[in-house]
Formats: sequence, C-alpha cells, structure tokens
Amino acid sequence: MSRLQRFLPFVTLALGVATLYLLDLSGVGVLQADEPRYLAIGEAMARGTDWITPKLWGGPWFEKPPLLYWMTAVGAKLGLGPELSGRLPVALLSLLFLWTAYVLLAREFRPQVAGVTVALLATSAGWLAYSEFALTDLPLAVFFSVAVLVALPLLRDVPARADTRTRFVLIGGCLGLAMLAKGLVPLLLAAPFFWFLRRFLKYWWLTFAAGALVAMPWYVAVYFRNGYPFIEEFFLKHHLQRLYSASLQHVQPWYYYFPVLLAGLFPWTPLFALLFVSKIHWDERRRFLASISIFGFLFFSISLNKLPGYLLPLFPPLFILVGAQFEKKSLVQISRWWLLPSACLIALIPLAVSVLPASLSNGRISLSAFHIVRTEWFYILLPIVALILSRRQWTGAILVLCVVLAGLYLKLESFPVMDKLVSPRGLWRDIASKSESLCDAGTNREWLYGLNFYRGKAIPVCGSGQQFEYQLRSQGRARPVVVPR
Repeated sequence: MSRLQRFLPFVTLALGVATLYLLDLSGVGVLQADEPRYLAIGEAMARGTDWITPKLWGGPWFEKPPLLYWMTAVGAKLGLGPELSGRLPVALLSLLFLWTAYVLLAREFRPQVAGVTVALLATSAGWLAYSEFALTDLPLAVFFSVAVLVALPLLRDVPARADTRTRFVLIGGCLGLAMLAKGLVPLLLAAPFFWFLRRFLKYWWLTFAAGALVAMPWYVAVYFRNGYPFIEEFFLKHHLQRLYSASLQHVQPWYYYFPVLLAGLFPWTPLFALLFVSKIHWDERRRFLASISIFGFLFFSISLNKLPGYLLPLFPPLFILVGAQFEKKSLVQISRWWLLPSACLIALIPLAVSVLPASLSNGRISLSAFHIVRTEWFYILLPIVALILSRRQWTGAILVLCVVLAGLYLKLESFPVMDKLVSPRGLWRDIASKSESLCDAGTNREWLYGLNFYRGKAIPVCGSGQQFEYQLRSQGRARPVVVPR
C-alpha cells in the first residue's frame, strides 16, 4: 500500500476518537457522589493558596491524594467551566496516554499490535466512560499502565539493556504519580513487578528513590500540616477499612467484578476468546501482562468494598494481550466471524439512548423508556452492513469507526436528558432561587453533593437552629423535591 493508504485510516480513527472524547464534555452536569466533591476541592484550591490540604466546604478532606485536585485547580485557573475544569484535563490525559501507548507498543512489538491495542482500548466502554468525568480512576490507570509499558522491554530474553537504569527510574516516577492519584493502590498492583524483574534486583533502589521523590513531598507535607487525623482518615479508613468494613457503603458480593469486567470491555468482549483458542507463545512479557491482570482482579475481588472504576488499571494489559496476537500475523488472518459478535454489540449502542438515563436514575438497568426511533436504525444496521461488505483488511478499523459514530450519537442524544433527569445541575436550575431559604430534610447523598457543588457551599440540615422556608428531601435515588416547611 502507498503511504497515504497506510496512514489515512490511522489519522481518521485518531481524529474520530479525539472528537468522541472531547465533544460536549460539559453536556451533562456532575454525576454520582464523588465527582462534585473532587471538583469542589479543586476549585477551592484554585481560589485559595493551600494546595497541600484538600478541603471540602471549608473542612479537610483526606479521602484521596491531590493529583486530580491539582489538575482541576489548573483548569479552574484557566477559566474553564465548573465541570470542564476537571473533565477536560482527565480527557486530555487519556488521549495523551493512548498516543504514548501506541508509540511504546509499536517499538516493543510492531505498529499493527499498537494500532489494534489502542483502538480497542480507546473505544471500550470502561476506558471511554472514565475518560469523560473528573474521577481519580483514570489518572491512576494511566500512570500505572505507563509503568507496565516501560517495563516490557526489560522482560525480553536479551542481555542487560543500556537503558535499564533509566527504565527503573521511569517506573518509579510513574508509580509515584499513581500514588498521588489514588494512594497505595498502585504499589499493591505492582506486586508482579518484583517477581518478573527479580534479575534486576540491584536496580530497584532507583525505582524506590524515584517514586519517593515524586510522591513523598506531598505525603510528608500534608502530615506535618494536619497530623494524625490525616493518617487515620487516609490510611486507616480509606485503605485498610475499605478491605473489610461495611461502613464505606460500597459492599458488593465476591463475583461482582465478573460482569463489571465483561461490561467494561464492551463491545470487544468476545475478542478475548482469542486468548484461549489461539496458539500463543506465552513469553515473559505476556505472562507479565496476564499476571498484572489476574493479580489485580483477585485483589479487588477479595476486598469487601467494590466500585467499577477499580478495575480500570487492568484494561490496558488485557487489551495488549489481545493486540499482541498480531505480532507475527496479519489482521487479514482473523476470520470475519470473530468480529461478528462485536459488530452485534456495537449495534446495541444506539439503544442505550433511551435506556441510559432511566437506568442511571434507578440505579439498575431499566427498560421502561425503551424505544427505537428511525435515526437509530441507521446506527444499528451500520456495523452489520460494514462487516458484510467491507474488505477484510479494513473491517476492524471500520467497526472501530462505527463505535465512534454510535458513541457520538449517544452523547448528543442522551446527555440533555441525563442533565435534566439524572444530574443535580438540572435540579439546581429549578431551585437556585430558593437556595438560601432551603434546608436538607433527608436527601440522597449523590444529589446532595451535586447541589452543594453548584451552590458553592453545603445546604444546611433542617433543625440546625435556623429558620427555613423550604425543605429538600428524596426517596431512594429518585429526583429530590422541594416542599414548603
């Protein structure tokens, strides 16, 4: 093929993915309980001078380290909107990681492996969803995954590399940044590093030194400024108690992550069957990637408290394993039938337009509002027709592009509905004029934290000694209502 034929699909997909990630980032207001708190802390840092102690509504908040707060504060300093100040830095970090992963994988394997891995990862439901919101899971996954990518060349059966010292420094630096994103979690996930890189034992001090140089200044500074309450809240409660205590309100059964993982890999979940039916030479690099994924999955499953985003650092190693199938064979050697299940799953994406808002509102999948409009038939049929009619060497790229198009349609159609029915921003527009004469009479915390964010301070609790004209209350996850007192 000519150079244009080689690069045109790559450029088209790259522009499509970037558009999908960046389009309408503030199209829906804050969601869930964590995002409004993280954004509020970042904005408080931007307004003040203390970038050491995270503060929520004026009080210290030691649940997470400061990396996301710093990113949000920079966005706020640049004049971005209330949601965009945290979401845009996360989306840009994700896109930068995808480019970095492509470059590193192309050097380690070949460009075809890099292209398949990055295209599948970028359009997977889990990675895409967490690239859209201001949460700590994506920064953790990015820096931990870069550490994994940097370590891969050290696992080849070659003599000691000239850049070994540099790579161990980079691994430590990335793990340090991951510790600034989400505490000690990356150190636990990195346990397989010690076994697979055991022949480089004399270089590990470089990793420890680099990690400490990056992460320790904040940990030391916040401790000396706040003392034991930081240790108690950050380490004892949000690290140790998360393993065994039901007080953190995220208790899930042991099998919780099996469906979560399958859903997060959507729509490429069927392709992982290739790992079990293909003849694979399980060299040290592949065993390392598999160990990272299995160890992380088991560790998170053992923990009593579980959230879907915890699995995000496992996605890049899993998709690298799929992409590495093409290290020594061409894409055209994969039968079209392998892509048929994924094409059928892609066809389901437009159906989420009517299902997603109601499901988020109820906290479970809801088909009460399910319907199909005429436009959606185009997006439903497109991947199936593309699979049947496209040339085999272009089929994979076209299906990825179908995900991009369906994802854009989903965002443009569902975000306005979600903003009105699911996000506290829609409710805030209705009650803003009453906010100073309003008290909380029992509101779901996901709604309450969002309303506090848009109000700029916490809504007082009814019965706190003040006189209020209205009270706010909710039943379960339903949209709260304002009633006269």
